[in-house]
Amino acid sequence: MIGINTIKFIRSLRLKKNRRLDKKVILEGFRLICESINAGIKIDYIIVIENFESDLLNQKQFRNQSIKYCSKNNFHKISDTKNSQGIIAVADIKKYSNQSLDEIKNNNLVILDGIQDPGNLGTIMRTSVWYGVNSIALTHNTVDPFNLKCMRSAMGAHFYLNNIIQDDYLNIINYLKNNYKNIYVADMQGENLNKIKSNGNWALILGSEAHGIKSDFKQFKQITIKKFGQLESLNVSVASGIVMNHLRNNS
Repeated sequence: MIGINTIKFIRSLRLKKNRRLDKKVILEGFRLICESINAGIKIDYIIVIENFESDLLNQKQFRNQSIKYCSKNNFHKISDTKNSQGIIAVADIKKYSNQSLDEIKNNNLVILDGIQDPGNLGTIMRTSVWYGVNSIALTHNTVDPFNLKCMRSAMGAHFYLNNIIQDDYLNIINYLKNNYKNIYVADMQGENLNKIKSNGNWALILGSEAHGIKSDFKQFKQITIKKFGQLESLNVSVASGIVMNHLRNNS
């Protein structure tokens, strides 16, 4: 059974400052943990509730993993979900520390400016991996990508990304100018997406639904998804998938 110090440590990882300091993150849920292991992330240990279904732990992903058991009362202290599946892992995210934009090497890139909803951010990361994007850059006013809700929403996508970089938006703009010819900003006033054809790799900039994109980013080509209905805007995570699908099939 896990002790009080382990409980305190896991609870501390709910805070961004502690995740950054310890370079650890909490993964909660069977599918998320399995997908993260498949992606090659280093798991320090897995904690399961004392009556956890043992057959699940016999799957190949859990071979050679350190498994610790926890009482029902203590598990509720470390769980971050209302209807927990009774399994939590602590994973090492040291590989994402101190990364720089120069490590991206001109691959297709998604830039996120001011996204505040962790569920949206996680979905965009998952969508990016689906479309073969292996680097994400975030402005400093974007929610922490290792937020627990973001981790659950991304469902292991974090660990298929080579780079998850947070930087000042001016540094990101300068990097884009020096390294990309095809730079697109998703914006309601942009050119119809259906007319866009990229020649080579591209960078896609997405902003907050509530506040839009920083004006400095609007120096790049603005594109929009043609609207047929009456709604004012499209959810940013949904829009990201539509735009990435088009860019991947027209470049």
